[in-house]
Amino acid sequence: SGGGFVIHEDVRLFVGELTDGGVDVDIMNPDVAVAALQFTFIDQDGNPLTVASVGQEGAAADAALSPTIGDDGVIFFALGSTFTIPAGDQRLLARFEFGSTNGVTSVCLQQFVATSATGDVLTTSTVCGGEDNGTDVLANVRAEPVSDGTFDVLYRSKVPLAGFQFELRTLLGQAVSFATAMPESGAAGDADFVTVVGPTGVVSGLRLISDGPPVPATSGDVYAVLTTIAVNNTTDGTQLCAVGPILSAEDGTSVAVEEASCEAPSAATSDNATSPDNATDSGGGFVIDEDVRLFVGELTDGGVDVDIMNP
Repeated sequence: SGGGFVIHEDVRLFVGELTDGGVDVDIMNPDVAVAALQFTFIDQDGNPLTVASVGQEGAAADAALSPTIGDDGVIFFALGSTFTIPAGDQRLLARFEFGSTNGVTSVCLQQFVATSATGDVLTTSTVCGGEDNGTDVLANVRAEPVSDGTFDVLYRSKVPLAGFQFELRTLLGQAVSFATAMPESGAAGDADFVTVVGPTGVVSGLRLISDGPPVPATSGDVYAVLTTIAVNNTTDGTQLCAVGPILSAEDGTSVAVEEASCEAPSAATSDNATSPDNATDSGGGFVIDEDVRLFVGELTDGGVDVDIMNP
């Protein structure tokens, strides 16, 4: 799209805001008809929510898909192969009412599976908050600036994680080939995950025991350390990027994840931001005071201007 890769999945669900004990869920399936769906609801802390009833308006009802409510969530299925939700833009799937919403401030869903009329499993994603603005998804991943030869990769997630992968890149988009994972670091280390960094900067975290503990969900908007990466010959304050994160839930489904924007660390604004040795507090955050900074201009007429600042 000019700023990165855009995933075009077969089916996307939009979970609206919690109002009057329930939520509206929209569906968008631009290219393929949907014959069956299954998912479970969770609250802002990742706790499961029990559905009490499903409304009779929306694309599911129009397609005569019958809802079944159980301990494993909600299943919509077609009684005949001719009953499908036709391909279309975003519109209401159904409204869902919950048995109890005490202490619940927001709702999302997980374990989302959809199939076509021929039984093919469709690619899916979820957006929480009702709008496709990428700001309220199930998980976020971002990298902190380098300090003392290492940097933390932070995450927040509404669901436990069974695996993760992302690429390390410089601010100019170059692959990072000078990094290694710190053993037993972060939440991945606490869960006995094995984290490795490939020669092209691809970081993968997996649990060796299939029924071992997952990387836990986080609480609210607080970030936690997922893992710590060591880098060679890198100045404190250098910002590297965690690009193209892929996260998997315990049931093997993908987790909707936001890729954080990656910019030079003029200010650190996270809840657990720390000050590198060469940082000063400017009032709005920590500003890196390096000895020399170069500014590479735009490519024009086959060349670039490079400015220097060495205060």
